[in-house]
Amino acid sequence: MRPPLSSLPRSRHSGTSVLAWPAWLRVLAVLPAVALLWLAVAWAALEAAPW
Repeated sequence: MRPPLSSLPRSRHSGTSVLAWPAWLRVLAVLPAVALLWLAVAWAALEAAPW
């Protein structure tokens, strides 16, 4: 038989979800990755590619 969920040890991050963050904070969290991907695509589209 399984113990009730309330008796299980909880991690300190158990209640914090990225989906619970405000929208502006979620945008800031993904902005660096989106910017790097956009720069990589722009760089690959150059006619004089560095490789």
